[in-house]
Amino acid sequence: MGKKKRKGYLRSKNMSKKNSGKILAFDTSTKMLSVACLEKGEVKACFHEDVGIGHSTLLIPTIGETLRRAGWDKKDIGTLCVGLGPGSFTGLRIGVSAAKGLAAVLGCGVIGVPTMDAIARNAGTSDGYIAPFLDARKGKVYCCIYKKCGDRVERVSDYMLVDAGSLLSGLKEKVFFFGDGVDKYKDELDACSLAEYDWETDWYPSATYVGQIGRERGDIINAEELEPMYLHAKECSITRKQHSG
Repeated sequence: MGKKKRKGYLRSKNMSKKNSGKILAFDTSTKMLSVACLEKGEVKACFHEDVGIGHSTLLIPTIGETLRRAGWDKKDIGTLCVGLGPGSFTGLRIGVSAAKGLAAVLGCGVIGVPTMDAIARNAGTSDGYIAPFLDARKGKVYCCIYKKCGDRVERVSDYMLVDAGSLLSGLKEKVFFFGDGVDKYKDELDACSLAEYDWETDWYPSATYVGQIGRERGDIINAEELEPMYLHAKECSITRKQHSG
């Protein structure tokens, strides 16, 4: 599986001036800064690039430029969708703070989307159990198991911060792992007969999927209720039992 080419700013050819259903989505949980403008699920403009630790200085200007490329004004935004993590604590604070500030100025609602849901939706893998496997340092990973069937991706485990070895030893089904934890824990993955992986899968969260998932779920909240997803470490066992997505 090859990596998808990073292209920075993109713009849809078919633009609409209608204000209904306009969503500004962004994710700052990783080194990638991802921003997208969507209307009725269709991407109008987006930005997706590695900015390292530059989120604090680049997020607001990038939002402004993405809106300009979509042909929108800030007042056109109906809803904000923001990735909640888990991920970089600093990045998450920047994203959530920006969402709160914009919502206060614009008077719009906010939808928080767990970042791993967007990552799973972005995975171009075959059907079966799949899992973002993200390095959380100190021997731990952020992970969540999903069942993929065609375009449908259903969450079947809790969101976890867990010891990588404990996670793998608790598997009951074959799972395809992807993310930056794959390279770091390759030996542990190789030792687990139920683990498959690919370090080339383009795993970074896309604001396009943050916006699309937010639109589908429609869980609009007041901005002051928005909080990053900080996970606590725990031991776990992955079973067939399904949890709500």
